[in-house]
Amino acid sequence: MQEKTIMAVISEDGMLTGVGRAPKVAIIHTKDGKAEKIAEIEVRWGESHETEQEGLHHATIAKFIKEHGVNEVIAGGAGPDMQRMLERLGVKVKFESGNYKDFIN
Repeated sequence: MQEKTIMAVISEDGMLTGVGRAPKVAIIHTKDGKAEKIAEIEVRWGESHETEQEGLHHATIAKFIKEHGVNEVIAGGAGPDMQRMLERLGVKVKFESGNYKDFIN
């Protein structure tokens, strides 16, 4: 039995978007490759991106990822500093386009 927690970085309509400016994320708990539970959470990272210092903004996102036990991130993109931060956390990152539900079982 393999369990994984995926964070899809999404816009209001469920389309994948960039990590640092996302209005919402979907936390997907999977078991044996199938989605068991999905929770869409409003994070408003786009707003905090404009008001927080860059290091603090990344720390906010890292804290969220740790608190939710995220193993994998699916996003429309991420800047180089964000990518490095995610790699340091040991999170697998996939860049895709479209609705996040197309990338989960």
